[in-house]
Amino acid sequence: MTNISVLDAPAPFDVWEIDLGSAPGDAELAVLSRDECERASRFVFARDRRRFLAAHVALRHLLARRADAPAAQLCFAAGPFGKPRLSEASRDCSFNLSHSEDIALVALAPDGEVGVDVEMLRTMDDAPALSERNFTARECAELAEVAIDARAHAFLRCWTRKEACLKAIGSGLSIAPETFEAGVGTDTRLVRIATPKGEARVEVHSLTPRAGWIGAVARVRRP
Repeated sequence: MTNISVLDAPAPFDVWEIDLGSAPGDAELAVLSRDECERASRFVFARDRRRFLAAHVALRHLLARRADAPAAQLCFAAGPFGKPRLSEASRDCSFNLSHSEDIALVALAPDGEVGVDVEMLRTMDDAPALSERNFTARECAELAEVAIDARAHAFLRCWTRKEACLKAIGSGLSIAPETFEAGVGTDTRLVRIATPKGEARVEVHSLTPRAGWIGAVARVRRP
């Protein structure tokens, strides 16, 4: 079985880290749907196919525990921007999946749409240019005050927070990330985001999955 470990996450989130370094066995792959197998087959590189399969096998097992149903029998539907959800009327949780290199994060919450994002820490020479295009003026100013050797970390912290918020809403990048503030710091924040259906209030938290990676989890708060 793919290695899965529980992360320390604030209530009401449950977050797991999944090791994508090993390919699932045939018995594990049997829980996947035909659609999931076909999607995996489209990857050109074996490592990407392995990561996709390992992540989706683990996701099914985690959801099966929560739904108290066999992993192979879970059915999924897609939202307007392709965000998957359990299609069963009895579902009692929202979930989201994100991966970076050989780790993935799965987040579940009992209510309110959830989003999660993870990135591997790396040198980012283009961080200033990317922040100018994707961050608010205040976030850019906060980033400029961070020591140069910590700036890539701070950039990715803000980026994962924004991604988690957008994934929680299920909007994709149809909402520009520079239109709302998720923050460069690690503070828990209630983010207000203008959407075509009105203002969404999204609670966002930063995560540290393991050394060398950074993540964030977010949940849409009900009015």
